[in-house]
Amino acid sequence: MSWDSVLARRLGAPVRVLRRAPLAGGYVARSVERIELDVGGRPRTIVLKRTDPTEVAAMRALAVVRGIRRGQALAIGPDWLVLDHVDGTPLDPAEPVPVEIWEVLARVHAQWWGKRPRGLPVVDAPFWRSLVDRTLVAVRGGAERTGEPEYRAAARALAGWRTDPVIEAALALLPRTLVHSDVHRGNVLVDADGPVLIDWGNARVAPADVDLAVPSAQAPCPTEPYEEAFAQLTGGADRRTAIAQPWAWLHVHVQYLGFAADHLGATRVAEMIDEASRAHARLRSVLG
Repeated sequence: MSWDSVLARRLGAPVRVLRRAPLAGGYVARSVERIELDVGGRPRTIVLKRTDPTEVAAMRALAVVRGIRRGQALAIGPDWLVLDHVDGTPLDPAEPVPVEIWEVLARVHAQWWGKRPRGLPVVDAPFWRSLVDRTLVAVRGGAERTGEPEYRAAARALAGWRTDPVIEAALALLPRTLVHSDVHRGNVLVDADGPVLIDWGNARVAPADVDLAVPSAQAPCPTEPYEEAFAQLTGGADRRTAIAQPWAWLHVHVQYLGFAADHLGATRVAEMIDEASRAHARLRSVLG
């Protein structure tokens, strides 16, 4: 069934395409269009995003979460999504994460706490090894390209962490939920109606602190609004453990290290490895 017929059924009105054009910025995918529609005589602008099964599965899982005002799909197909167009700008790196975004993440985490949405990768020991292997390709490529010692030091650290028993023990202990896993400020668009969290293409089933560590790694930001919202949604449950934050801090720095190796240079790679190493030391200390 075509996207327009699914959308017409979802909106309960005929849908007619007025204009369509590729969309640059904000939403990122292989094929993304901004489409202006006539929906039962009223104008509406949507985004049609051709995507992969992971993001489709994430948006289906997001659809069952109550209380999310914006950012959910209008229609979902086997390899496409229709979303309302957000005519906004990315959150400035110096700005704190809006309370509304923390509340969305708390709702998603609470809904899927201890559950596994279908079709999404699970962050476990094999996933971790695969992540390290992908990161090593970029880091070793940087070493070959530049000859700078920071890349070689990063590769040695990664190789040691690949099958590290402390990391695997943490993954065995930490509860999982649906996480966005890519909550950098470029994925938070702000318009006249407020902030919207976009692009669930890297969603995973993982410990929740991944979604707290990503924005905090960009710039320090308070997470109390998240903690308060999660506790309220779960009747006062405390989801924190002593190993959650250091594990997430380590994971996120490894997750983005490949990008740093390709685009940000040796100094940034060294800084990220230092952060990850300190997190690993804290994790080892907690687990004994």
